[in-house]
Amino acid sequence: MAGIFATWQPEYAARGLATFPYTASSVDRRQPLVGNYTRMGLPASRQIALKFPDADGLALMAGARSKITVIDIDARSAEADRLLADAMRRYGQASFITRTGRDGRHAYYRNNGEPRKIRPDPATPIDLLGGGPVVLPPSKGSQFAYEIIHGSLDDLASLTPLRQNDARPAAGNFDALMGAKVGERDAKFWPYIKRYANQASSEEDLLDHARELNEMMTIPLPDAQVVAKCRHWWRKTERGENKWGIGQFTTVDHSLIDEILMKDSDSFTLLMVLRRHNWGRPFPIANEMHTIMPEGGWRRQRFTAARDRLVNQWKLVRQISPASFRPPKAALYAFVGLKGGVSKNGQ
Repeated sequence: MAGIFATWQPEYAARGLATFPYTASSVDRRQPLVGNYTRMGLPASRQIALKFPDADGLALMAGARSKITVIDIDARSAEADRLLADAMRRYGQASFITRTGRDGRHAYYRNNGEPRKIRPDPATPIDLLGGGPVVLPPSKGSQFAYEIIHGSLDDLASLTPLRQNDARPAAGNFDALMGAKVGERDAKFWPYIKRYANQASSEEDLLDHARELNEMMTIPLPDAQVVAKCRHWWRKTERGENKWGIGQFTTVDHSLIDEILMKDSDSFTLLMVLRRHNWGRPFPIANEMHTIMPEGGWRRQRFTAARDRLVNQWKLVRQISPASFRPPKAALYAFVGLKGGVSKNGQ
């Protein structure tokens, strides 16, 4: 019996979509099974289907050629559905929605020049896939089979574009990575990954992103090297030693100065310390951090009181995940309604 790619390649081809064999069933390795897939056309896709009769997955390249952009929600079950509903209120109703191999969601839209943007909001597990591979149903995933939960394949021909213009953030260094040659990879790829480590929600998130980008380079790096480097930079990030992407000073709205500095200097000072070290990623505000505050450290009660006012009174910081004891894990927070920090050296 033919595999998933050989069976479903003609179905997608009949709708004008070139696909390629892709394995997404392994937790440790997600990859296309052929080279030159970024430029795969329908004739090559048909020929490849004959060479990979047993492949258990297929994917397409999002972007201008397929005319597809995908909102990728990397959450689970009910949380994924809640974030999907929020995304569609913002971007418009999607006519084609799938469940991913890890119980996330993919919402499909017509491409209108959007780039591939991983975690536009670092506190929310949503990616904008305006480029790069997108795994298609009914591919096998690491936990579940990819499946259509709304619409049909015929809807792929009449997708609506994303409703809001702000869904088109700057591509940053991503485009430069796509064409990186062997002698340029270290200079382009690793600085990008070091910066992203300060935005990633976990080591797994960092590794997934690094692998996705590596797969799209002209000559990918060995996977073992990607794993080792990501582990190294995640450890440095956890220790607070990764300064890539962390601003050297921060901007403040005048309204904040008037409202907080004059009335609540402790909350203002804590806010500046948090912004200086954590802009662009979720961060803990553990009780033990009272020792890092100015003046040789604060008393714990003073520190926790300032934290509580930032959350409850000023509402400039919000908790995004609770603390736990088994395994031990600090509560994570994110900034609310503030402009980003400014990097002194552009890193």
